[in-house]
Amino acid sequence: MDVVDAPRRASFGLSLVVALGWYATVITAVLVGSSGIPAAPRTDCSAIFSCLTPQEEITLLVLLGSPVLTGLLVCTLAVTGLLARLISSPIVAGTLSALGSVVAVAVIGVVWQGAR
Repeated sequence: MDVVDAPRRASFGLSLVVALGWYATVITAVLVGSSGIPAAPRTDCSAIFSCLTPQEEITLLVLLGSPVLTGLLVCTLAVTGLLARLISSPIVAGTLSALGSVVAVAVIGVVWQGAR
């Protein structure tokens, strides 16, 4: 008669795929946006990293961005695990976990820089 169903939970896997999709979208948008911007020819190459080719810029970005991306992925796993239990939609849970992870890593970065 008055049977109350247990609340439906979002799938952890689908929520994680949505969060990773947001990261892939942002990375792709940055790469496409930066590759389409024409650059003025550089005449002074005396400063470090001032005359890099686009391939060298991407390599440097990957080397320097890998620790941040790793931190984001670890944080996303934890936040997605929490949100998938509370929210019934995997799209909303994945989007909020991506946003929450970016905010958490930014706060950790600010605290880290403030402590130095």
